[in-house]
Amino acid sequence: MPKLASDLSGEAAEFLFDLFVAVLFTAAGLEAELYGLQTFDGNTALALWTSYMGAIALYAGLVVFGGERLLPRLRSVDASQ
Repeated sequence: MPKLASDLSGEAAEFLFDLFVAVLFTAAGLEAELYGLQTFDGNTALALWTSYMGAIALYAGLVVFGGERLLPRLRSVDASQ
């Protein structure tokens, strides 16, 4: 029984880590995109760079951590019940 509990706690920790990183990257990406839009009329190079970095962060948060890591785990939990 202790092995089962440690397996479940390890899976829960991995899930929470992926969830935290997905939310963190998504929030950082949105913030960078908004900052890029605000500075577009002043400094175009900075606005383009922050928009590019924001797009990369949004991709990492939504696609890599959200779609490729969290979604399959959620589906496997739902299918096992």
